[in-house]
Amino acid sequence: MQPRLTQFDLVTNLMTGGNQSVEVDIYGNDLGTLSSLARDVMQRVRGVRGLENVDVNWQEAMPEVQWKVDRQKALQLGVTFSDIADTINTATNGSIATYYQEKGFQYPIIVQVPEAERKTVEALQNLVVNSSAPGGGRGVLLRQVAQPVYATGPSQITRQDRQRYVAVTGTPQGRSAGEIQADIEKEMVGMRLPSGYYWDWGTDQKRRAEEFAGMGVAIVLAICLIYMLLASQFESFVYPLIVLLSVPLSITGVLLALFLTGRSLGLTAFIGVLMLVGIVVKNGILLVDYTNVLRRRGVPREEAVLTAGPTRLRPILMTASAAMLGMLPLALALGKGSEIQAPMATAVIGGLATSTFLTLFVVPAAYTVFDDIAVRLRGRA
Repeated sequence: MQPRLTQFDLVTNLMTGGNQSVEVDIYGNDLGTLSSLARDVMQRVRGVRGLENVDVNWQEAMPEVQWKVDRQKALQLGVTFSDIADTINTATNGSIATYYQEKGFQYPIIVQVPEAERKTVEALQNLVVNSSAPGGGRGVLLRQVAQPVYATGPSQITRQDRQRYVAVTGTPQGRSAGEIQADIEKEMVGMRLPSGYYWDWGTDQKRRAEEFAGMGVAIVLAICLIYMLLASQFESFVYPLIVLLSVPLSITGVLLALFLTGRSLGLTAFIGVLMLVGIVVKNGILLVDYTNVLRRRGVPREEAVLTAGPTRLRPILMTASAAMLGMLPLALALGKGSEIQAPMATAVIGGLATSTFLTLFVVPAAYTVFDDIAVRLRGRA
């Protein structure tokens, strides 16, 4: 069983370009039908651009010896199907009877018949099957209750929630997993599955979808926390709203930048949006705070608003330019595996570019509008 990834592990893998596979699971009961459907899915997803190493986790042509149990005769001789299966399993694979402890270490004691008595089918037929029931009496030979059948079968049968499934997996190359999933979903829409069979994304994709929804909640909480902090610093409930206008302005740039570059709004892009929430409000704080400083000095509101923009233009452009240039190497996606981090850098650059430009016009205009509303409310009070 693979260890469960935590949220930290998931985000770390995405940020560092770790191995991020795409998996399509087909669920059903009959293994032959699942195998046929899996081959069909493989042919469909192999045509998806950017998906390589497409493979299925199941092989059907494995030679094996199957034991056909005569259940009626076994019951007459006093042994059950479970007794027979346990005997064969213990003889061939062995079972842990107990543990031996020495100097702080535990060593398993495995019970297994000698190799000479389990090397051939003829030898296995002479295994003694004992009844697990109290007073079960003498044991019987395996040949009396079961006969060997030479056949082929799968190397393993995978289940999830007690439902059989076959997984078709692939590795993204040059494109993000979100973009590839969107193309795979288009391919799967036209595929008709028999009654009782269905497909779903693998566990990793479901976990990524949950994390994607969690990032939206994190952005909302970040905005609320910033608002409470600004309200305490400005000692006003109006000025923080003016400052937070920079956030929707940056979202416009994020969507535009991702659209122009052909990148998807995935989890890494959402991480970039979360970074933007803390960065873009800085421009609004500079404008609003300096406007309030000028007004406390006796400067009229309109003059204060018109003076704050040109005065704070230089520091705003310097900080925004430094942040965008720092993200530019990631956005260009020049290195191997950089396509994972590229949406995050693209979101940051696009959001900063639009918010920096629009904030210089929207925030001063919004300042006068909100200030007029506040004056009217105070006059009515």
